[in-house]
Amino acid sequence: MSTKKIVLAIMAGAALSMSLWGAPVARAQYTVNTLASFDGSNGEYPVAGLTLSGNTLYGTTSYGGANSSGAVFSVPLNGGTPTVLASFDGTNGFSPYAGLTLSGNTLYGTTYSGGDGNSGTVFSVPVTGGTPTVLTLFDGSTLFRTYGGLTLSGNTLYGTTFSGGAGSYGTVFSLPLTGGTPTVLASFSYSNGEFPEAGLTLSGNTLYGTTVQGGAGSYGTVFSVPVTGGTPTALAAFQFNNGARSVADLILSGNMLYGTTSSGGAHSYGEVFSVPVTGGTPTVLASFNTSDGDGPVAGLTLSGNTLYGTTEYGGAYGDGVVFSLPLTGGTPTVLASFNGSNGNLPCAGLTLSGNMLYGTTEYGGANGDGEVFSLVLPEPTSASILAVGSLVLLRRRNRSRQRA
Repeated sequence: MSTKKIVLAIMAGAALSMSLWGAPVARAQYTVNTLASFDGSNGEYPVAGLTLSGNTLYGTTSYGGANSSGAVFSVPLNGGTPTVLASFDGTNGFSPYAGLTLSGNTLYGTTYSGGDGNSGTVFSVPVTGGTPTVLTLFDGSTLFRTYGGLTLSGNTLYGTTFSGGAGSYGTVFSLPLTGGTPTVLASFSYSNGEFPEAGLTLSGNTLYGTTVQGGAGSYGTVFSVPVTGGTPTALAAFQFNNGARSVADLILSGNMLYGTTSSGGAHSYGEVFSVPVTGGTPTVLASFNTSDGDGPVAGLTLSGNTLYGTTEYGGAYGDGVVFSLPLTGGTPTVLASFNGSNGNLPCAGLTLSGNMLYGTTEYGGANGDGEVFSLVLPEPTSASILAVGSLVLLRRRNRSRQRA
């Protein structure tokens, strides 16, 4: 083969390698695999992410179960029928909207409503199942309802309530792992945020979170609170053009917080943002345009230098997507679009294990009541490896010719 033909062949191989390794060439969508479908009796409408322990996934459904008031479930990592570990009955909680926190052999979580005052509960359930143990009942005034999950540090649980507190704009609270009366660590005052829907991220002695409203722009804030309590510090205020209504948990990498807003941004369909832990103006890393997603209401998952997440709507069928994004920002890459049969409305973040992403959809699946899904992130194929090998071979041939 002539040198010219070899170069052309290698250029073609290099182009293929670029497409397979995520360069600006369009990437093929990956397949969503249904691991479990809900049917009402074993849960209905999961809106929270999953907790992985060993070979088992744990989660909650907002409705369904024995009393149609929500359930805690488990599913094997390789899929199967969901096992109901606990069903809520109203008195011990109703509609768990958040995921679970695992400590030892016990799962901890929250319910949006239920309890004596119908204002929500904090509960625990053994991983082997049983009746939920109520660790605390929210009283409807000091603490009132929660969408967010719990953060554990030592023997203390931390969380947020959507309303209640000194100004009825929401709170940050702590609770002993054994239960009891919650301690209000912080109350919001609108200027530093209003209505926190997300859970908290802990780093050192500081808790970080978001509010859906309030702040300087009235579109929500990113805030911090010491674990010992105090007035929330507004680290960043959204102005709609740089995001609006963050309802998702934050993740921390280095000295930077990363999150999503369900609306706002360049196209008004939501965004991915970053904010330094010291505060400042949110940096828009990506704005969604419906074709690549619409309405991210879940937090992000970080692996290496890549962020993974979901949007509730948008994509090829309008039923939501799984996307990836470089940590430095750019255009989101749609890894998969939901179409109803493989799920509909992914409201939760993703759990990463190896090269597999796990998540839930609120609706869709075999019975229309939601599902647990997985998605494989493929590694570079042999074709891309062959292209790199060809480049190395050509370089060696050129060196041999130079010596001759």
